[in-house]
Amino acid sequence: MANLLVMKNIKRLFNIHLSTYFLIFSFLFTGLIKNIVLIYFIVIFHELGHIFIIKLLGYKIIRVDIYPSGGVTRVDKKINTKISHDILIACFGVIFQVILYFLFTLIYSLSFIRSSTYELFLTYNRAILLFNLLPIIPLDGYQLLRCIWEIFFPFKKAFKISFMISVIFILFFITFNHLFSLNNYLIVTFLIYKMVTEFKNFKYQNMRFQLERYLNDLPYQKIRNEKQLDLSLLKKDTYHYFKKDNTYVSEKQILKKKFSLFTLNI
Repeated sequence: MANLLVMKNIKRLFNIHLSTYFLIFSFLFTGLIKNIVLIYFIVIFHELGHIFIIKLLGYKIIRVDIYPSGGVTRVDKKINTKISHDILIACFGVIFQVILYFLFTLIYSLSFIRSSTYELFLTYNRAILLFNLLPIIPLDGYQLLRCIWEIFFPFKKAFKISFMISVIFILFFITFNHLFSLNNYLIVTFLIYKMVTEFKNFKYQNMRFQLERYLNDLPYQKIRNEKQLDLSLLKKDTYHYFKKDNTYVSEKQILKKKFSLFTLNI
């Protein structure tokens, strides 16, 4: 009964996209069974890294989507989460892949697997690790880069810079990566789709970012005085005071007025 419950929870947690099934069947049809097993074993182990740190930090996991290009772990947390937490979440997938490398090396040294399997694992593990470090939406490299920009820049500006870098890198990826395989076409299509979706949804992200700051007493680490009243200057981990009529007004007061007017308009 307990095993059945665990299996149901795993099935509910992991969501395999239709295009992923198509890719898996294409590998199986061509006899590359070991290849596809290794690829998605690495992908799932990578996502277990995100799951581990998300659970450790006390957040709730919504689900893990498995795509041809890898996995995306969706987590239920505020946008105004500490930047240090976001950095840890972005990094732990790669950290788990490094751990997996040492585990496979140990297993190989004990002669539990053949050299051909070990070499194949090294090739896929390296490729998936480097791919995930690319600063392209929604990869870990992009999440990490955006976190770094958010340390120095306002939330809105950090997104714009990160998005432009993502566009540049996807163009380089398309230019220098030979799109002669089904997998590459699926990966590029997925990345472009996620980039367009992220761009379209940012205005709602920004609205939620501000609403969270109005509704919650967040644990800010810094206080900053701004010489102009401009909500696009809001930064993560920082509480703002804006200069208005020769005095400083807290961001909470400004946001209260904004969302009161928004509610009235509705």
